[in-house]
Amino acid sequence: MGQINRRKIMLGAAAVMMASLSGFTCAWSASDVNLSLMIWDPAQKAGVQKAVDAFVVANPNIKVSLIQVPPDQYYTKLDASLGAGEGPDVMWQSSKASYYIDGGALEPLTSYIKKAGLSLDGYNKKIVDLYNIGGEQYGIPKDMDAWMFVYNAATFKKLGVEAPKPDWTWDDMVRIATELKAKQTANDVPLYYNFSFNNGVSSLVHALGGKVIDNNKGSMSSAPGIKALEMVKSLQDDGLILKVSDSSDFNPVTSLISGKLAMGEIPSWNLSVLSKADLPSGTLQVVRMPSVNGSWTTDTNGLVYVMNVNTKHKDASWELIKFLTSEQGGVLHAEGGAGLPANNSKATLGAFVKANEKLDGLEQALSVTIDKSYLRTTTQFPKIITSNSKIASAVMGPFYAGTVSAADTAKKIDETLNEALR
Repeated sequence: MGQINRRKIMLGAAAVMMASLSGFTCAWSASDVNLSLMIWDPAQKAGVQKAVDAFVVANPNIKVSLIQVPPDQYYTKLDASLGAGEGPDVMWQSSKASYYIDGGALEPLTSYIKKAGLSLDGYNKKIVDLYNIGGEQYGIPKDMDAWMFVYNAATFKKLGVEAPKPDWTWDDMVRIATELKAKQTANDVPLYYNFSFNNGVSSLVHALGGKVIDNNKGSMSSAPGIKALEMVKSLQDDGLILKVSDSSDFNPVTSLISGKLAMGEIPSWNLSVLSKADLPSGTLQVVRMPSVNGSWTTDTNGLVYVMNVNTKHKDASWELIKFLTSEQGGVLHAEGGAGLPANNSKATLGAFVKANEKLDGLEQALSVTIDKSYLRTTTQFPKIITSNSKIASAVMGPFYAGTVSAADTAKKIDETLNEALR
């Protein structure tokens, strides 16, 4: 989102950007109850629209305009519109929400929650607590992330390689990837593992029993931190994953569908794309993350629906948020192809599994993954969001290139984190 004055939310940029936000004009009119809802992910738009349509049917006096902004433009446009005292009535927010709360741009929802008698016990607690700041609840959870492994069963069968088992280990993953590599063509890829510091490396640190940040200080120089770096780099050095320097244009989702990639680590929000692929049911199968010393985990983040403090229709906006995040709303989101609902009801999880029923093993993988997750490092510590980009380019790049050792890389990561955490 860049360096901005959160107290003013980009007032200086507002005049420049408002011309591109004309789609919101009718939603801010004081005449009718017309709400605007702003999201960023095109892959989830159909799911959100399905839930919105049901809300409008149940509330015919409220119209809702769903506006999907390209992800790389979302916060720029949001900053500009909110800075002008306008913006969408309801919107998605991520772990960056604290900046907007500091800037006074978001409406506290605590009083609405109490008045409605809504219990937040039915939502993932990690995501609920993430958006409770200063004793006020600012967002109601929409979804949560879960990372799992998906493999192309047809590719395994063609190559005569035994597929991953539900209780597989890191050593199993390396062994299977090595067998695949020996039988694939030169242009095929045996394994995709998320090599980024914030995701794959950090998840491995936690699985090894360590922490990336401990007592508000970087702790990558610990034994688990250094070991995790070495383990991920060895996947590259052994040719089991693509060289990191050659991976910028690699898409593991489309590569799984085409069969170019045999197996890969995939986030829950991309599962609907795999489910909609023109492949026979069961071609793509799911297992949990491989265990290390009997432990496995994945990072999680979660989006929430929040309310613009300047909306002219606060009661209607609340009704929309309440519906979208309800059990019914979560089911409709899932049926339409949105991410894994943060509403913990059996119905919402069942709807997500049903919507992705072509992916064999998904329900079992989810059952042992959701409770194993930890808050993504940049989610738990928003101060390091900018530093994470620096780590990805200036620190991890040389490490994967082989010019810096794991120990020195871990030390540099800690220095970068500590600078941001001060």
